[in-house]
Amino acid sequence: MPDHNQPRRGRGTAHGDGSPVSVTEDTPPPAAAEPPTPRALDSGPPDARSSAPGSSIRAELVEAGIWLTLVAFGLVGTVILASSHVALGLREPPWHDGWQARFDPLIVVPAVVAAIILVLIGRWAATVHPAPPRTRGAAVPTAPESGPAESGSGVFRLSWPVLLLVGYVGSLAWTFALALVAPGGIRAGLRAPADLVTAAHAIGNDPLAMVAAYTDHVPPATAGSVDVLPAHPPGPLLAAWTLARLGLSGAVPLGIAFTLIGALTVPVVCVAVRSLCHETAARRLVPILVLAPWSGWMAASPDAVTALLAALAVAVGVVGCEPGRRYSAWWALASGLLLGLAALFGYAPVWLGVAVAAAYFVRRRPLLNAVTGLGALLPLFLFAAWGFSWPDGLALARVPHQPLAATLAWAFLDLTVALLGAGPVAVRAARRLRLTPGWPFLLGATAAALFAALARLAEGGTQRTWLPLLPWLLVAAVAPRPRPAGPGDRVRAGALPVMLMSLGAAGAIVLRLFMGGPS
Repeated sequence: MPDHNQPRRGRGTAHGDGSPVSVTEDTPPPAAAEPPTPRALDSGPPDARSSAPGSSIRAELVEAGIWLTLVAFGLVGTVILASSHVALGLREPPWHDGWQARFDPLIVVPAVVAAIILVLIGRWAATVHPAPPRTRGAAVPTAPESGPAESGSGVFRLSWPVLLLVGYVGSLAWTFALALVAPGGIRAGLRAPADLVTAAHAIGNDPLAMVAAYTDHVPPATAGSVDVLPAHPPGPLLAAWTLARLGLSGAVPLGIAFTLIGALTVPVVCVAVRSLCHETAARRLVPILVLAPWSGWMAASPDAVTALLAALAVAVGVVGCEPGRRYSAWWALASGLLLGLAALFGYAPVWLGVAVAAAYFVRRRPLLNAVTGLGALLPLFLFAAWGFSWPDGLALARVPHQPLAATLAWAFLDLTVALLGAGPVAVRAARRLRLTPGWPFLLGATAAALFAALARLAEGGTQRTWLPLLPWLLVAAVAPRPRPAGPGDRVRAGALPVMLMSLGAAGAIVLRLFMGGPS
């Protein structure tokens, strides 16, 4: 994709559809970039009327307090439900293996990895070196929560491709570090699900026969089950069979392969955010996604592959509809094909296509919806010709109706798990929803979450059903406050919530030390 934000360029405003307008050093900035008045800067909420460090710290303390209060409420409610007579099918909810408090001296490894990510990736995400003075015009003014060099008078410390690579490596390091302190050690933390490995070995040389008989041989899903097959289409099983054919036949090698693939989700999500929002926001989102608590669930999970396919579908669709992009119809078709592939790995993530549709309307390309929709149906039609019915698979994955008390209990438990997985940065994202131009991503993630809830896909499986959705729910955390005066501002972005990221990392480590599992 062409780089709309080349180094040594200033940041101008953007078109109303969110596409960038670069301001080079030989071009004076547009008139809309006049310095804001003090009154305009003071029009935001009390916790963000200035860029003073004390104001930012107070805001993070409030958000951390909100998250801790919600987590405490959720954990107390979980203890009450565990001691009640509501039949949930679990020994100690919300986890299948229960809770097992322990201490692991290897805890120092994820702590050191988190510190390195905060210091290095957080510092390099959007910091800049000074650039030579502009030959014509004036520098774009500094905004609250933006450094002085980010206003167009400097170049980013790391190039965009290098930052994406650093983000991928950081995501891998954090995921492996959390797996290191998993119950049973790193081999248990990187072991692919047992039913998936067994079924992959049983396919033999005829995968199409497995596809045709998938809904006949797989048992229906039950609430709280850890089995992969009942809750998924045949995509994860075919992926495991393919990797086994390539020599990754063991549970641990297969789990490592899933982990390596899933870590690509971080840079792909940031590419989509850069296109629809701007580069400063995307850069600051990199360390937030790298250090997110849900990274611990990416280890050895086939849903990590689902998350990558869904993220690729959204990113290709958003980038492909940029103004001036050539062959937009082919980009839209590719987005649809990826969305269809994601639908063959998970039932809920297909609704992330709503984000692509919203981006098409934002950029006044609504006819591309037809192309993407056709592309999404092609893989489903192909598998239907091979004997797999996606609606029948969805019916198999739906948890049977339960008493009202059990349904409400599972809703409470699943929200608690989602809160733990998203971390305290989710509170900042929720408080800034109305400020972000990345609202199409939030719309798609919300649609997928509602579908999972209404279709009863997430009862006891939030950590896998919502895994492809969680990265998109944090996009608004880097939205600026107050709202920029000009539409599509390319400069302003929310400051990195270092305190919230640190608290989330500590929470992820503590959660790993308390979750039960094989000894």
